[in-house]
Amino acid sequence: MYLMLTPLVILLAQAPAAQAPAGAPAAPSSANTPSVFISAEEIAGTLKASIANNVVDQPIKAMDVVAPSGHRASLAMLRRTRAETTALIHNRVTEIYQITEGSGTLVTGGTLDGAQATDLTRLNAGPSQTGTHKGGESRHVKPNDVIIVPAGTPHRFSALDGPFITYLVFRFEPK
Repeated sequence: MYLMLTPLVILLAQAPAAQAPAGAPAAPSSANTPSVFISAEEIAGTLKASIANNVVDQPIKAMDVVAPSGHRASLAMLRRTRAETTALIHNRVTEIYQITEGSGTLVTGGTLDGAQATDLTRLNAGPSQTGTHKGGESRHVKPNDVIIVPAGTPHRFSALDGPFITYLVFRFEPK
């Protein structure tokens, strides 16, 4: 089954406006709109476009949330067609994965050797680092599993069980 999600609504209180991170895609503010709606059709359309354009990480929508502390909440669709040989750390962004299709092994924790800075702001993932993953915990993940990856945690898919794995990523970045 493709997705077992109902349309997603990010409901947020109205509050004073905040600025988007530099280089991030434009997003509505909770100061001007009470919520962002993401339909199942938008998610499916993003996946279809990602496959056609061979894009791994495709933002769907975001919202700048200004109360109580100001942050950005966003949703992206990822589709990996091969295991990752390097890992990532997002310096400020916490991610929540929901596996929608495929399965594989996700490694979280441990350390990152030879870390090099990379700016993933255009993907709503902010300043990050990439490098060789050492240690960590390996978990087999499959459709409908949900994984929380806190900011500062090395992570990667070390193996895929089939030709791909597809998952939604909910990202939360403080301002």
